[in-house]
Amino acid sequence: MVAGSSDLASALVQVLQQGKTKLIDLTFDLDDRSPFWPDGNASSSFQATTTGTYERDKCFVRSLQLPEHFGTHLDAPIHFDPQGKSLHEIPVGNFFLQAAVVDVRAAVALDPDYRLTVHDLETWEKAHGPLPNGAAVLMLSGWGSRWPSQERYLNQDAKGVLHFPGISLEAAHYLVDHAHPMAIGIDTIGVDYGPSQSYQVHNLTLRVGMYHLECLANLECLPATGALLIALPMKLRGGSGGPTRVIALVP
Repeated sequence: MVAGSSDLASALVQVLQQGKTKLIDLTFDLDDRSPFWPDGNASSSFQATTTGTYERDKCFVRSLQLPEHFGTHLDAPIHFDPQGKSLHEIPVGNFFLQAAVVDVRAAVALDPDYRLTVHDLETWEKAHGPLPNGAAVLMLSGWGSRWPSQERYLNQDAKGVLHFPGISLEAAHYLVDHAHPMAIGIDTIGVDYGPSQSYQVHNLTLRVGMYHLECLANLECLPATGALLIALPMKLRGGSGGPTRVIALVP
């Protein structure tokens, strides 16, 4: 899709007015209850401080402090690639794309450290056809049901190791070499599985120019194919990522 296309905007308005499409919000509420990456912190670094009140200022205003990678958010290529695009440099047309949803909830129910496999992707393709180029490939693990519990969403053991599902390096290579998606996404806090210390999937996919959508909500409401994804992060100059409003248009 072309950035700044008035035709796209007109088409979306027309489809919505005709009632042919439903909107699915794939974004969790953002507040101090949102699960956060530990990094040695015992409490969330999200702060919303009231700076304007009706009584004093005739309006309500808050000042926000939060990490770039917090809540439902986007990873820009520069997050792991020093030469990669930062958040404000990603063309806006890249935020409008088809969604391919790969459901691995049954496997995750048996193994919280499950990683999406090449077999999972090939099985999806046998059922739905080739993964479309330039799409967002989304892994539905069912982990979103654990939100907003920090304990259950991060699933940290007594040794401090996190346990949640992610994408295998082999599957990431398959996507890079065969499907060429614009983005990958997941309903956990990261595309690499919890115990990872090397973040191989981050390193591979961000370095080829993809972006990531993490902490996605309501993926179970999407069909395997046919949805249009709209992911709009804040246009943060130099940002390695940022909170993002992600919605899906489902026929």
